[in-house]
Amino acid sequence: MGRELDLAKSNPGEVIRVLGPRLSEERKRRIDKVAANRTGKLAVAIEGVHDPHNTAAVIRTADAFGILEVHILEGDTKFRSSRKVTQGAHKWVDVGIWSNVKAFIEAMKARGKRVLVAAMDGSQSVGDLSPIEEPTVLVFGNEAEGISDAMLTSADGTFRIPMYGFVESFNISVAAGISIATLRAGGGGDLSARDLKVLRARYYLRSVRAGYDIVKLSGKRDR
Repeated sequence: MGRELDLAKSNPGEVIRVLGPRLSEERKRRIDKVAANRTGKLAVAIEGVHDPHNTAAVIRTADAFGILEVHILEGDTKFRSSRKVTQGAHKWVDVGIWSNVKAFIEAMKARGKRVLVAAMDGSQSVGDLSPIEEPTVLVFGNEAEGISDAMLTSADGTFRIPMYGFVESFNISVAAGISIATLRAGGGGDLSARDLKVLRARYYLRSVRAGYDIVKLSGKRDR
């Protein structure tokens, strides 16, 4: 999707103008509503997850609650996702793939985001976090080993999900779902006007078959 992203960023208005007539009014309203509820201030990351269904479930949940970015830290486990489980959500969420913790942490901090790791004894309850005031990435570990030492030592802090039963942990997709739902209750978007227009253009490109080629061809005809 790299070329679609480049086109949407370089001339979002042209993308919307050319592809708009190819979309139904209902579809355009749906795109506008989804884009308006996207947040760039809360992101999710999962580290070394072995079960592709868990990865796909996190992506699907992120999309449902308006999260724009999901980051995958592969480690020794290469990224695999089940499209059957995502049910197309991977088309609407930006999925970043990282091979090491250091690069991921540096990139997030360079963008002004704090990185918080899910832990049983986390210093803050997930309900007390405020990603709107301080952009945040929530990190969840894999099913067996949990979070790596490298991630724990590099992150800005930890958080916990309150539990009141005998069990001591959640499945990763459940933990991510609870956390996302807690922090995104009520929805609402926070993208800038420019970023919102670019996102609309990207969703137009992904909604029209051969949308990229149509826009490029239109540009040549207008010269």
